[in-house]
Amino acid sequence: MRLSLLTLFFCNFIFAQTQYPKDYFRAPLDIPMQLSGNFGELRPNHFHAGFDLKTNQREGLSVHAIADGYVSRIKISTFGNGKCIYITHPNGYTSVYGHLQTPVGEILNYVKKNAL
Repeated sequence: MRLSLLTLFFCNFIFAQTQYPKDYFRAPLDIPMQLSGNFGELRPNHFHAGFDLKTNQREGLSVHAIADGYVSRIKISTFGNGKCIYITHPNGYTSVYGHLQTPVGEILNYVKKNAL
């Protein structure tokens, strides 16, 4: 009896999952979310490190932050995620938005002012 109670206790402790916030995040696009690339998907020389969303073969859709936060990084590259924005949220999470087409508003002004 004692062994099974200890086993039950340790199994619950080991397999306990982090409680992620519910109804905290919103969809980044104003269209139904459909995945075109999955997290952990095997690629020719690496595992895919994010989720890619289909855009119904449309370009220039507005991309929204999934929750309140601040822009903590802007990265522009000719490979990988291309034009990319990182948003740090008050709960400690960071969301990354890659493969972006054109910055707008204050982000566009910042990129123009600070581009090397």
